[in-house]
Amino acid sequence: MTAYRICRPGSCWIVALLVTGSAYAAEPRPKARELDYDPKTGQWVESPPPVPGTALGDLQLARQAHARQDYRRAKGMLKKWLKTYGDTEPDYVADALLLEAEIHIARRDYYKAHENLQEVLDSFAGTEAEDRAYEFEFVVAEVFLTGVKRKWLGMRILSTEDTALTILDDITAARPETSLAQQAIRTKARYFFERGEFALAELEYSRLVQEYPRSRYARHAMRQSADAALASFAGIEFDDAALIEAEERYYEYLAQYPGAAEQEGIGQMLQQIHTQRAAKEYSIGRYYEKTRHPGAAVFYYRSTCENWPDTIAASQARQRLERLGQPLQPLPVNETMPEETESAS
Repeated sequence: MTAYRICRPGSCWIVALLVTGSAYAAEPRPKARELDYDPKTGQWVESPPPVPGTALGDLQLARQAHARQDYRRAKGMLKKWLKTYGDTEPDYVADALLLEAEIHIARRDYYKAHENLQEVLDSFAGTEAEDRAYEFEFVVAEVFLTGVKRKWLGMRILSTEDTALTILDDITAARPETSLAQQAIRTKARYFFERGEFALAELEYSRLVQEYPRSRYARHAMRQSADAALASFAGIEFDDAALIEAEERYYEYLAQYPGAAEQEGIGQMLQQIHTQRAAKEYSIGRYYEKTRHPGAAVFYYRSTCENWPDTIAASQARQRLERLGQPLQPLPVNETMPEETESAS
């Protein structure tokens, strides 16, 4: 059975593992091989064996050790390689650092991998190595956001979430036209949403929709931005700006994706917001009535009845108007709340 471990797509340093032996063999022994890509034939062909004692040969040997999952040996070989060739073979240094980062990731030493990758980003800007480094950095950031701790004095006790968010921001800033940037924003938004930081999640999802409207994540992000806005509404005792924002975003989602919106019950979500906004308006009227500002109370009761006539809040508002001896009549055009007091939030 042959299994391939792709370390550098499109390059001449792809490693393949050929596992020999029957399915019943106790411990089949893997054999690492180097393959070169031939652009003329479009096929991978076996390359000559590495030559020990040369920069390329020693690097290939370290890569083979990594392919065999002999990470300790590969790490030692790379340390020696960088000491021997680091100052004399600049063309291969980026590949050595990236391989070292891969080894650290395989050994779950993610912060050391991050340090390797930062060295690549600082020293090899504008090269293919920079692109690959950002891809690995994204992997590291995703792991950091799961709560993995950074080692200090041999113990994993330091938080890495802030580092992860910085990595994602760096990816977005450095590679704005790539799908990796879209994934970075989406990952950040999902992180905030899962932590209950809905206002921040709403901002990130909205950013994804605005900056990448044709992204494959756009529909999901539009729905999540609405959900996040709704979730950030703390209740009728608080400001309803988030509720209004959620209503607008659900209507946008309904207009752009009517089929999906119907299946997902967006109509019911809008009805829920309709009910909450009515309750909020009615609660303001009750506040003014209790604080002896009847003119303002009547204004909000009538507004509740006119804007949300089919809600429980509207029914309660009509009862309060009757108690105050005020007729239920349409609000005059452009009527504002009486200036007997400031508006309640």
